[in-house]
Amino acid sequence: MKKPSTSIYRRFVSIAGSNKFFWFVVGLLVFQALWIALSGLYPMAFDENFHLGLIQLYSSHISPFWGSQPESANAFGSITRDPSYLYHYIFSFPYRFISLFTDNQTAQVIILRLLNIGLFASGLVLYRRLLLKTGAHKGIVHFSLLVFVLLPIVPLLAAQVNYDNLFLPLTALALLLTVKLDNSIYKAKKFDITTLLQLVIVCLASSLIKYAFLPIFVAIVGFVLVRVWLYYRSFGKLWAGLAAGWGRFVGWTRVGLVIGFVIVTGLFIERYGVNLMRYHTPVPDCSAVLTIEQCSEYGPWIRDHDLKLNKSDNASRSPVTFTHEWFYGMWLRTFFAVDGPTTGFQTRGPLLVPGIAAIIFASISGLVLLLTLPRLFKRYSAPVLSLFIAVTIIFIALLWLDEFEAFLRTGRPVAINGRYLLPVMPLLLFAGVAAWNKLLGHMGALKMAFATVVVLSMLWGGGALTYVLRSNNAWYWPNSTVQQINQTVRGAVGPLTPGYDQQGQFLP
Repeated sequence: MKKPSTSIYRRFVSIAGSNKFFWFVVGLLVFQALWIALSGLYPMAFDENFHLGLIQLYSSHISPFWGSQPESANAFGSITRDPSYLYHYIFSFPYRFISLFTDNQTAQVIILRLLNIGLFASGLVLYRRLLLKTGAHKGIVHFSLLVFVLLPIVPLLAAQVNYDNLFLPLTALALLLTVKLDNSIYKAKKFDITTLLQLVIVCLASSLIKYAFLPIFVAIVGFVLVRVWLYYRSFGKLWAGLAAGWGRFVGWTRVGLVIGFVIVTGLFIERYGVNLMRYHTPVPDCSAVLTIEQCSEYGPWIRDHDLKLNKSDNASRSPVTFTHEWFYGMWLRTFFAVDGPTTGFQTRGPLLVPGIAAIIFASISGLVLLLTLPRLFKRYSAPVLSLFIAVTIIFIALLWLDEFEAFLRTGRPVAINGRYLLPVMPLLLFAGVAAWNKLLGHMGALKMAFATVVVLSMLWGGGALTYVLRSNNAWYWPNSTVQQINQTVRGAVGPLTPGYDQQGQFLP
């Protein structure tokens, strides 16, 4: 006779591993993001006015290229050489369509926010497919994504007009295509040119959505080169494999992909290639392209410029000091709530339970991962795990280096945001959940207890609740219904949430 606990655990695993549970996770993300999108006054904090402003600028310009800097564009930096422009150009077309029916900015913003929520939700679908390529049980993947959508920064970002909402699904797609290409070589024993071209096109396009994709691009190229060489072992065999793959690559698919490859490669060279030749860097400083007077209208540039001019001679240059600030900043801005420029970017600290629980779980999970990593490589697909590790380490290392350089230049920790880690966060969460699953082994009751504690900790003030409980009427659209609903939720849930009345907790 089965023990009751065993039967309950199997039911628990069956529910978590069901497709319905995954769509519940997607629905939870959409519900949270919709709440914020329909509540939050435009512009919200994550450069929403910057992104919409560029979309509007491109909507009156048929080409993605600019012969010279438009007079009205200085607030957006050097748009003629900015490599992160493709999101704005693409979104200028739905904006043009929306503008045919309404010139009401509120309506335009809400429709664009809905499109961004859809993009983010598509990212969950792609990350699920990617994580399942490890061979993990669906329950582990679904639980990892559930924790992901309960991070306060996730629905807050998804609800805004922001290029990260396209960057995330493209990152997942690029990694998924990388795994597919690897499987075609090692399992199907053929070089799939179709997948290779799709991968290159997605990587080139993603780099033009946001230049932060370049480290991921480097990791993917390195992974593919190593895996291809380990399989073929000689240039002769590699060339034969490519030739055979090209022979199978026929029909309209070949025509379409080759045309797409030529177009995206041309766009990539026009931006990154020209930048390298002309400015000796893929992402030139604004002042290298425009005058200081023009760049002074660009918020991030003038902030760093002023900090650099006023930097103290005794400003710290210690990587240890910066790393402490970096971890604190990443944690804070993953669990905080923040409004837009209308209120001067009012910032409210993380709520107690999800904020502290995240530190505890992340710290212990890191140790558990180190202990179980050899066993994880035996249990799950070693090539896929290797890809995840390469992408995560290179991405985080280069992000740290870029922000450390800004720290040395300005004397202050600037532009440290938890949302920058979101492209690799599903990979990190999956690694942690898989490690705990392996550590606890057959102890089903403990697994259920652990999962319950994690979810309750994140629900107790996490997700969109952080925004609702930390916000006020000045953050919302000037609509009595919107304000009343949020007030009612705050009044009902706030007193039950530890730290609710301490809005500045954990802030510097």
